[in-house]
Amino acid sequence: MRKDYGYPSLELICKASAGNEIAINEILKFYDAYICKLCLRPFYHFESGKITMQVDEELKGQIHTEMMKAILKFEIRVK
Repeated sequence: MRKDYGYPSLELICKASAGNEIAINEILKFYDAYICKLCLRPFYHFESGKITMQVDEELKGQIHTEMMKAILKFEIRVK
């Protein structure tokens, strides 16, 4: 069964698309857990010989950058 996490409010999306830095950060924070899950990569520890799953911070930064670009390009059309 899927858990419903909701969505960012329309007001927050409008503010973010207008360039409000706080609103953009709120949207990034809202999706942070999902982004972290997408960025999990296996890392090998030489000392112990174990493989653990860790967040690839470089990939996470790239996703954040692309999301910010997309948010700023987003247009809301009202009919």
